[in-house]
Amino acid sequence: MPYPIIDEILGQTISWQGRLVNARDDACRPLFEPTDASMIYEVVRLEDGIPLFWEDHLARLKRSAGERCTVPDTLYDECRALVRAAAGPANLRLILTADQRVIHLIPSYYPDEATRLNGILTGLLEWEREDPNIKVIRSDYKTAVARRFAEGGPYGGYFELLLADRQGFLTEGSRSNLFFIQGDRVLSAPDSRILIGITRQYVTAAIKAAGAVLEEKMITFEDIRAGRVDAAFITGSPIDVLAVSAVEQIRLDSADHPLLQAIDEAYQRIVAEYICQRRDDKDPASCDL
Repeated sequence: MPYPIIDEILGQTISWQGRLVNARDDACRPLFEPTDASMIYEVVRLEDGIPLFWEDHLARLKRSAGERCTVPDTLYDECRALVRAAAGPANLRLILTADQRVIHLIPSYYPDEATRLNGILTGLLEWEREDPNIKVIRSDYKTAVARRFAEGGPYGGYFELLLADRQGFLTEGSRSNLFFIQGDRVLSAPDSRILIGITRQYVTAAIKAAGAVLEEKMITFEDIRAGRVDAAFITGSPIDVLAVSAVEQIRLDSADHPLLQAIDEAYQRIVAEYICQRRDDKDPASCDL
């Protein structure tokens, strides 16, 4: 099913084929119209105007592109030029097709303090990605996700949906990676079953720093219903680490779990050091966190 290259945008300036242009120009109109072109993409969180974990996003974009799309060496400079030309909090969205390269800003949905403190509501969506390690735009998937979000749940609107495969195992979120806590162990689906998120890689380091062990293990909704998990959380570039307060009707006291709090604190130190090292006005001594 056709889908537009740009479906949501913040501001009027975009980077198109390496040039900054006004998205409202007539020449840009095809970018907002449905196309059958195969599209790969990345969403990058901006922190103090700096693309967070850029090197990892670029590496994944190149893996997804393969021989289908060209990833130019100028991509980082194009992103920074767009950020300098725009104002306000936002995230970067990069889209590549065989003959198009578009970078634009999208609204940031970084959770507020209440959400971070209390955790999020999640629902289930029966969906199994055909090739989870490739970040490609699929209109049928976006439609299914939007429809499920619109339905809501027993405690109100969902913040995220957890994908359940054909056997009922919960693999990942619709826009995030998923973790469970059992005792001093953190559980996650095998790498081959998920889109390996950039944030997930750094959360893995945070898990180790918090003194926990990460294991590959699949969890079902029935496991949650039976009380076989102590806590759950999701991770993602725009959201960092977020506790899960409910999966459908099952409540979880994830936000107050001490191991999850330790993992979040370790991850925040990693983010702060990354940003500090890349600030134009950095004091090298101050980045030793």
